[in-house]
Parts: sequence; structure tokens; C-alpha cells
Amino acid sequence: MPDLLRTVNETLHFKIAHDDLTKYNAVQKLLYVVVILAGISQVATGLAIWKPIQFYFLVDLFGGFQGARLLHFLGMVVIVGFLAVHVALSLLVPSTLRAMITGGPIVSRPEGRVEAES
Repeated sequence: MPDLLRTVNETLHFKIAHDDLTKYNAVQKLLYVVVILAGISQVATGLAIWKPIQFYFLVDLFGGFQGARLLHFLGMVVIVGFLAVHVALSLLVPSTLRAMITGGPIVSRPEGRVEAES
């Protein structure tokens, strides 16, 4: 939790240092978990809205049809917000944007490791 608060505070003050692109900070880990849960929620609420008679148990789980619609909308807001923050932060730290486009950072191999031949 202290790591999370420190990272949020640094980000809000635009002191974003992301030197090692192979390691996620606390905020990144939390946001990726949140967006994955939001995606799962979107599927479940979408099914409840799409076929409320067939998926009545999902409709009941979400507190009725209106509850499923509300949760579906809130899930969409979470995903769009995640994308907006994700793009904004990647533009603020150009090395992350380069890594996203090229497929990741260049990671050096440990000494003594032999590559397998094809």
C-alpha cells in the first residue's frame, strides 16, 4: 500500500521514472487487475442485457435489468478511463511508447547462456 500511494503521488507531480520497463509498479499492477475485472464484468452484464430471459440468474445477480445496465455502463467508463490514462502516461514516458510499438524493451541475455539451435 505505501508503494501504491508513493507511485500515485509521484505520478500526480509528473515525476514519472520508469527506468526498468520489465517491471510493473504498484499502480500499473492495480490498474491491470481492475481492467481485467471490468472486462469480465462487461461480458457478464452484456449477456444479462442481451438475453435477460435465458440468463435470468445473471440479471438477478446484478439486481435486475436496470442494475445490469448500470454496471455495464460503469464498466465501459472504467475501460475508457483506463485507455485514456494508459495512452496519456505512455506519451509522457517515450521509452514505454517505443517499447509498445517495437514489442518490448531490449533485454540482455545473462552471461553463459547458450541459445538452443533449431
